[in-house]
Amino acid sequence: MSDCYFHYSHLLPRKPGILPLDAEVTKQCRRCGVLFTTKSRIRKRCEACQIIADQEHQAKANARLKARRAAKRAMLMRAS
Repeated sequence: MSDCYFHYSHLLPRKPGILPLDAEVTKQCRRCGVLFTTKSRIRKRCEACQIIADQEHQAKANARLKARRAAKRAMLMRAS
């Protein structure tokens, strides 16, 4: 399939959205299983679990950053 198939996609009629923007959806949290309502179509966790997940992600990112800085420091020490 070549790129020319996508040149005129902006002229095609748009698909209707799955939900109106102001509609609330009931979802089940992927972490604890509790049912919660949200307006977001992509949210997968309840508010409490989302806070915990955000903290875990931040801790992992900080650990990666520390490891990268330590490796860079070790390379500089070896080079000198």
